[in-house]
Amino acid sequence: MSYAYEGLATVGVLALYRGQPANKLTTLKLNIRVRNVDPKRFRIEFDRYLQGPKEANAVQVVLPGGLLLQGPIVDGSNQPDGGWLLIDVEQYELPSEPPANLNGWKWE
Repeated sequence: MSYAYEGLATVGVLALYRGQPANKLTTLKLNIRVRNVDPKRFRIEFDRYLQGPKEANAVQVVLPGGLLLQGPIVDGSNQPDGGWLLIDVEQYELPSEPPANLNGWKWE
């Protein structure tokens, strides 16, 4: 089976629980391999231990070009020499520029 993507990506590992603030640890320039398991499920493989918050339950992967894969962790393994995560995802294209009309909202 071939990979849908192989190369560097930004990977955020999150602990998201109702009633608690989100906890996220991001790894920049992580060498990954993404494999399509089925239309809404991906397997992300990596070659080193992936840092994340205790009791992480979700992941975000930003690929070069702005494709964002994110979703809950279904299964996985994280060892000192690498591992994998199986996630249910929805794909999003990140915009290259902010929208023209933000109705007065801006990042402070």
